[in-house]
Amino acid sequence: MTFQVSPSLRNAVDEVKAGKIRAVGLSNDTPWGAMKFLELSDRLGLPRITSVQNPYNLLNRTYEIGLAEISMREDCGLLAYSPLAFGVLSGKYRGGAQPKGARLTLFPYFDRYLNGLCAKAADEYSAISSRFGLSLTSMALAFINHQPFVTASIVGATTMEQLKENIASIHVNLSDEILAEIDAVHTAIPNPGP
Repeated sequence: MTFQVSPSLRNAVDEVKAGKIRAVGLSNDTPWGAMKFLELSDRLGLPRITSVQNPYNLLNRTYEIGLAEISMREDCGLLAYSPLAFGVLSGKYRGGAQPKGARLTLFPYFDRYLNGLCAKAADEYSAISSRFGLSLTSMALAFINHQPFVTASIVGATTMEQLKENIASIHVNLSDEILAEIDAVHTAIPNPGP
């Protein structure tokens, strides 16, 4: 059986060989897709994927179902995007607030994290962060940083203060108690915003 490599993949392979691209990754993929690509790369001598860029945050932990194991066993870590769930995990939309200039105010059709269960979960996570003297943003990002399958968290910021808080989250250590409380919320309200 012969397999045709798509022109875009062949171009990527050529660019890797030329040294113009260091690594190849996937985005918005599934466990099957990642494993299929790994299988084909081994069989056809193509570059192996080194990362998968998918959404991952406290409101969407679906990456943990299949892809996390692949990331760890196949050495292709997660580049977690939307770690603050379009800003919902910053707390700025709590209570139905619509801050001027904020992403979900400007683009309300990005409503993936605006349902009632997401709001309830965000309130519960906010209560946990408050009890432990953390901002919701810091706790949410520290949770992502804590995962062994995460290579990097793709943060976004509008202000320098937001960027500084995002970067400082790498130094926030979550205790077993905090992690247990986070997992309790996740068990009660699993993945309300996938």
